[in-house]
Amino acid sequence: MLSSYRNTSEILSDHHFPVPSEFIMAIYNIVLYKFKSEATSEQRKYVKELIEELPSRISTLQSVITGEKIFNPLDHGYDMGAIFLFESKDKLNEFRPHQAHADYKALSSPYLEGTYIKIVNRLDHIAKELSDKMVFDIETA
Repeated sequence: MLSSYRNTSEILSDHHFPVPSEFIMAIYNIVLYKFKSEATSEQRKYVKELIEELPSRISTLQSVITGEKIFNPLDHGYDMGAIFLFESKDKLNEFRPHQAHADYKALSSPYLEGTYIKIVNRLDHIAKELSDKMVFDIETA
């Protein structure tokens, strides 16, 4: 269970995600995606590719991790997740109105039933906050 971890670095390193020290206090924009039932595997792959292209199009986005869900009874039916990493709130605020972000939202929305967005400045805070409400594990390539 995430709430048993001591800090952000442990959480991410246990999931094979290297954590440079400058990311420990970064802004994490966590987005969960629920696809429409009629969305094909190609359309799901397309949405994932749109997300993965964003760091090359928007310099304020340091990196992004995407993954398909691993079933958990507390996953609330979401299909895919992404963690967007930003250096600061200012960088996140620059990202939001960027044309590439608007394009990604417009191009992905026809295939999505909904999204859940949570922004935190430390992942261990969200682990404590959501440990008994929502669990969403993702498998990354």
